[in-house]
Amino acid sequence: MRMDNLRCCKRWSNVASWFGSTMHTQDSQAIVDGNLKLILGLVWTLILHYSISVPEWEDEEDTSKKQTPKQRLFGWIQNKLPDIPVRNFSKDWQNGRTLGALVDSCAPGLCPDWETWSEEKPVDNAREAMQQADEWLGVPQVITPEEIVDPNVDEYSVMTYLSQFPKAKLKPGAPLRPKLNPKKARAYGPGVEPSGNVATQPTAFVVETVRAGQGDLSVSVKGPTGEDDEVRVTANNDKNHTYAVEYTPKAVGPHEVMVLFANQHISKSPFHVMVSEPQGDANKVSAAGPGLVSAGVVAGRPTDFNINTTGAGVGDVAVVVKGPKDQPTLVDAALEERGPGMYRCCYKPTKEGPHTVAVSFGGLPIPHSPYTVNVAPASKAIACRATGRGLQAKGVRINEIADFTVLTEGAGSGDLQVTLKKPSGVEEPIKQKTMRDTLHSCEYKPTAVGKHTVSVTWAGQHTPGSPFTVDVGPEAGKQKVRAWGPGLSSGMVGKSSDFVVEAVGTDVGALGFSIEGPSQCTIDCTDVGDGSCDVKYWPTEPGCYGVHVICDDDEIKNSPFIAEIVPVNTAFHPEKVRPVRRLNSYFDHTTEPCAALSTLPCCSFQVRISGKGVEPTGNVVGQPLEFTVDAKDAGKAPLQAFAQDVDGTPVPVKVVDNGDGTYACRYTPQKPIKHTVVVTWGALNVPSSPFRVKVGKGSYPQRVKVSGQGVERTGVKAHEPTSFTVDCSEAGEGDVSVGIKCASGVLGPCEADIDFDIIKNDDDTFLVKYTPLAAGRYTIMVLFADEELPNSPYRIKVDPSHDVHKVKAEGPGVSKTGVQLNQPTQFTVTTKGAGQAKLDVQFTGSTKGNPVRNMSIKDNKDDTHTVAYTPIQQGPMAVAVTYGGDLVPYSPFTVDIAPPVDLGKIQVQGLENKLVVGEEFEFDVNTRGAGGRGKLDVHVVSPSNKPLDCSVEPAHTGNGSTVRFLPKEEGPHRVSMVYDGQLLDDTFTLEAALPPDPKKVRVSGEGLRSGKVGHPAQFSIDTRQAGQGNLSLTVEGPSEAKLECVDNGDGTCSVSYLPVEAGDYLINILFAGTHVPGSPFQATIEPSFDPKKVLVKGEGLKNVKVGDTGSFTLDCSQAGDANLDVKMVSDSGVEADVVTRRQAEGVYAVNYTPVCHGPHTMNVKYGGQSVPTFPARLEVQPSVDTSGIKVFGPGIEKAFCDATTDFSVDASSLTRTGGDDLTASITGPSGVVIDAAVTDKKNGTYVVEYIPFELGKHLVDVMYKEVPVAGSPFPLVVSEGCDPKRVCVSGPGLKSGWTNQTNSFTVETRGAGTGGLGLLIEGPTEAVISCTDNKNGTCLVEYVPQDPGQYEVLVSYGGQPVPGSPFVVPVQDKVNPSKVKVSGSGVEPGVRAGIPQEFVVDASRAGQAPLKVELINPRGVFQELS
Repeated sequence: MRMDNLRCCKRWSNVASWFGSTMHTQDSQAIVDGNLKLILGLVWTLILHYSISVPEWEDEEDTSKKQTPKQRLFGWIQNKLPDIPVRNFSKDWQNGRTLGALVDSCAPGLCPDWETWSEEKPVDNAREAMQQADEWLGVPQVITPEEIVDPNVDEYSVMTYLSQFPKAKLKPGAPLRPKLNPKKARAYGPGVEPSGNVATQPTAFVVETVRAGQGDLSVSVKGPTGEDDEVRVTANNDKNHTYAVEYTPKAVGPHEVMVLFANQHISKSPFHVMVSEPQGDANKVSAAGPGLVSAGVVAGRPTDFNINTTGAGVGDVAVVVKGPKDQPTLVDAALEERGPGMYRCCYKPTKEGPHTVAVSFGGLPIPHSPYTVNVAPASKAIACRATGRGLQAKGVRINEIADFTVLTEGAGSGDLQVTLKKPSGVEEPIKQKTMRDTLHSCEYKPTAVGKHTVSVTWAGQHTPGSPFTVDVGPEAGKQKVRAWGPGLSSGMVGKSSDFVVEAVGTDVGALGFSIEGPSQCTIDCTDVGDGSCDVKYWPTEPGCYGVHVICDDDEIKNSPFIAEIVPVNTAFHPEKVRPVRRLNSYFDHTTEPCAALSTLPCCSFQVRISGKGVEPTGNVVGQPLEFTVDAKDAGKAPLQAFAQDVDGTPVPVKVVDNGDGTYACRYTPQKPIKHTVVVTWGALNVPSSPFRVKVGKGSYPQRVKVSGQGVERTGVKAHEPTSFTVDCSEAGEGDVSVGIKCASGVLGPCEADIDFDIIKNDDDTFLVKYTPLAAGRYTIMVLFADEELPNSPYRIKVDPSHDVHKVKAEGPGVSKTGVQLNQPTQFTVTTKGAGQAKLDVQFTGSTKGNPVRNMSIKDNKDDTHTVAYTPIQQGPMAVAVTYGGDLVPYSPFTVDIAPPVDLGKIQVQGLENKLVVGEEFEFDVNTRGAGGRGKLDVHVVSPSNKPLDCSVEPAHTGNGSTVRFLPKEEGPHRVSMVYDGQLLDDTFTLEAALPPDPKKVRVSGEGLRSGKVGHPAQFSIDTRQAGQGNLSLTVEGPSEAKLECVDNGDGTCSVSYLPVEAGDYLINILFAGTHVPGSPFQATIEPSFDPKKVLVKGEGLKNVKVGDTGSFTLDCSQAGDANLDVKMVSDSGVEADVVTRRQAEGVYAVNYTPVCHGPHTMNVKYGGQSVPTFPARLEVQPSVDTSGIKVFGPGIEKAFCDATTDFSVDASSLTRTGGDDLTASITGPSGVVIDAAVTDKKNGTYVVEYIPFELGKHLVDVMYKEVPVAGSPFPLVVSEGCDPKRVCVSGPGLKSGWTNQTNSFTVETRGAGTGGLGLLIEGPTEAVISCTDNKNGTCLVEYVPQDPGQYEVLVSYGGQPVPGSPFVVPVQDKVNPSKVKVSGSGVEPGVRAGIPQEFVVDASRAGQAPLKVELINPRGVFQELS
């Protein structure tokens, strides 16, 4: 056994040498001994050779033959995946997506979405790709998905698996999906470039999607602020499927351009685009400031000016300052950005003389640049400070003193010059006064409106800010507001500076505030809600600030206010100052008021407490008010307290230092109005300041006087208004409260509150009005300032004032019926002798809302009242009439509100009936929806103008009335109707006729006695003497007879009827429901033809074939005149072509041609009646006899889905040469017909081939000359899978073979279903095997055995052996005698006799065959050899 194995390995070494592999003897021994490394190497060599090197691959370049197996496989894969960098067979395959790309490249649409696979799920990706390749490309999973994504995967294993893809073929029925690859789309153009785009300038780019598949394109552009820019996308409709995209970036900065195709980012999306500012315009830049003025700049002192680039676009600002020409040195200039588009330039000239200041923007000079500035010698005018209201740009008014101060401390020596330049150009000095050495007070009084210029110079040089422009306004008019408080004159950096703005009158106007000074200030205004507001502002730098208070776009008087803001001082803390409210003791006496109180203030305030200097209420005019300020923790600073009333009058506040960090403050208000108290610590408001204090007049309830009939003990009557007066003119300030109650039993079992009205008079008196609702005891309570008056409560007795039983209400407005919707009505109320009381009427409808409108009660001044109203709700309504609050007799009244009358809704029915003298006549009048009360009156006038009695009764339908009357005369009767008093427009005229008399009807005509079949029988009827009546006609007999009656218009009519069968007929004639004389009449109808005399002749009634014409003859000459009808119909309802042709008088030839085979019925009718022997049955034979056709094969037995199958048809019994007469079709379970290919063998046989695509039951129809063959249609079930038994294997390669040459056989899988074809050859040595798909359901298998012997050829389909497998094939060497070599001395010339000779025969390369050697001596005799 070992020797056999060694021999096999040796043979392998010989074969391996063919493709470059070498194996030594020791290698063969190691393999036989089980050396795993060498065995694996041997297997790998086989894979490299047979799977990579030898096979021919599609889409491969010719240079592949010069490559190593690895290079060849690399080249093939890179050719399939040109866009994916594949550099190895290990890590480049770890994400699974590359494998999906390869599968989709081999079978486009099998893994179309591989690009969207997540790299975080490599195993899932690889499993999806490998399953698709295994199922639809036939690539077995020789490696698992987990192994192929392993970083340490064996490269040879990956190559082994990938080497199967070049020869993979897509199987039928693969679930291919459209290719979608958004990454293949590309965008190009300036709009997606990283730079080069400018804000507000449109830009564009192009998106090309030709390689991305089918999908929608969406583009969005997001700016630096997160807002989206508008994008316009236009399809170019070109071959590359490009789109033009345009957008305009709004802002400067980074933009993100996202391009999505089929909701996926395309390649390189999102694009990051930097948008720069647009190019600047130097002409739009302006510069101004003291540093550019020709005079005023001093050497050695810094100066500045401002540059405004707003609206100029993008550009760099540059400033160059040059010294005098004799010494042209550059002066350092510092640029500071002060805000968007705003710059401040500072420079400090060191030498005197003319300087040039060049300002450029974007490299170009701005307008007026360069500026010439004459620099004066060094001085200290810059150290001067001029501040004050007189220097404010706005607020100074004509004829008002405008003052300001100039501080020259640190400015050195020099003269102060202050001048005023008027609008007229006249310049005059300003009055100035030196307060101390370095402080100067200046003031002026402008006399003209307009712009004034105030120049302040020191030593000939302008001080900072000079010259000042002051816009002097007109004199202040009537002021609407005033402002006061510490924040208008002082403050501290970082602390709020507070002041108060108060309204002077009721018309306040629109308020505005602005602060001008060294820093910007935040302003807060709080409306207190009492006509004043608290204003705070927070300065951040010390200095002089102008506080502008504006009302209706105009400065108020003394505005702007000048506030000196000092630096931060941490020595005191105003926020820690706490006001301590000290309350004087007081009494608050209240009396429990009545349950129902009405409060109305007498003055603005109610006095409750005293002595609370900062409390909002409870303070009385003329009394000192105190409060204490606790400043123990607030550091050291001066305390100030201010008080001012609402009229703007200051109230002195006395402040006493208690020596313990607290202060006692006292002030005495002189007016009973609101006061405002401001407390400052170190000139800053303390918390909660300002305090608003309401000061009242005081309260004195004992001075209130109550008088009037309404509080008298007697004399008040029920339902009669009464009143009393409350005089508070001497009682001070307080609220008046009043309550009125009636005792229990007056209006109910409990006490009840009585409504009243309080009217305030101008003299601090109040008029209280009330009306007692019933007689009895009443209590009135009066309070002032929540304190009951000394004489309160007042108890009175109310007497009754009326007798309701003497009141009567009557009229249509309180009647139960007769009132219509939206129609005015009225009724009268009589109160004579009932006394005085209030008359009231209340209406209650059936639905929500007021049921009436325009209700009025009119006093007729004669003890009667007229109540008028218009109802607006339909249905029952209650009318409650009260007198003095009591219901009058019969009240409430129930009134049914009817809808308004609509005569158009009235319908009259029954007037079309005939009016007969002596018979009661009735008709209906339907008044549904006509509204009103529904009262109907009907009047009937006879022909002699006499009224007739008529009755009107409710109709049984409930929708109107039935009217009845009895006509007594012949002739016209007039009927008129009145509905709810309104005459209907239509007057009806009814003609009354005498009653009918059937005995006077006259009937005549031959049709009453006899007639013939098929001919009209006629007679006439005369009713002229019979009166009015309905005429009724019927004909009864063996058959139905068509009856026609023509009214001649003169009281007569003509009648005819058409009998179709012979026999006796009864003619019934009724008039007014009664037979006329002689009715019923009997008419004998004789036949005009006899269908029994029709004769049938001919052979056409025998069986015929489809398409053949049959004929027979009908002889009707003896049967009379009638219509002939011939029809032939199959049992399936198909009519045959029938032609009837007249041959002679009464003789007809009938030809018929059936179009389908099977049973038929032939029927012949004459005059509508079947002739003898008809209807007859005929059997139509097919045009051809298909019973001899045989159908066989798998295609009618069992088939598999998506697999080609076939069957054979033997029609040789009908044809020996074939033809196009055979057709076949297959119908699936869904009704879809599958095309079948019919192959004519030209010998009477056919092969039918088709591919079923549905699972389930099919029907196979086989027709020959459109006639089904026997057994057609054939039922067939199509299922999944395959049937190896249907695989046919044939060919010479299964019977015998030759070594070292190709042997072949064919495998036919048509009709066997879908399955994998397995091929294996076992024998003395392995044979090289190949399989070629012939694309027709067959494969050509070729193999090359190396050694002779018996080989087994195993063929499987779907994993199961096919019939005959395994096939045993003897393989022999090919015998070639020319390759036999003979050598040795025994065959060389000169052999000596008698000496044994030898020679060697080498047939090792000549094949296997018996060797025969013969020796012939010179005598021709064969000599034996050993």
